[in-house]
Amino acid sequence: MRLANQSAGTYQEDQVKFASPVTLVVMLYDKAIQCLKSSSSSIKSGETDVKAKGLALCRAVDIISELRAVLDHQRGGEIAQQLDKLYAYMLERLTVANYENNPTAIDEVTRLLEELREGWRGAARVAGPQTATP
Repeated sequence: MRLANQSAGTYQEDQVKFASPVTLVVMLYDKAIQCLKSSSSSIKSGETDVKAKGLALCRAVDIISELRAVLDHQRGGEIAQQLDKLYAYMLERLTVANYENNPTAIDEVTRLLEELREGWRGAARVAGPQTATP
């Protein structure tokens, strides 16, 4: 089992290492969405594992914060500005969700991320298979 976990870890590292920048963004959205769904599901089911819910929510917040931090406002223009505002809104909603234990706010952010992810997936298809550039 340990060897399988190591192989999976190596595979994931290779996926990240050789992915295009657009594909990396999609991967980040995928992980944030997965974390948010886990957190929301924990709240809805009444699970008492507050730590697991909080860790999943924090991981999603970290991802969204990183996506926001790497926005290129010079090259991205209006799109970067709008994404910045949207990411700020998401972070605000997740703060409220954590404080109030509110799955509705988490689900709202999840839907927003899913919509953005679809846009980035479309961009990845248009860009085609590329390797990451430094």
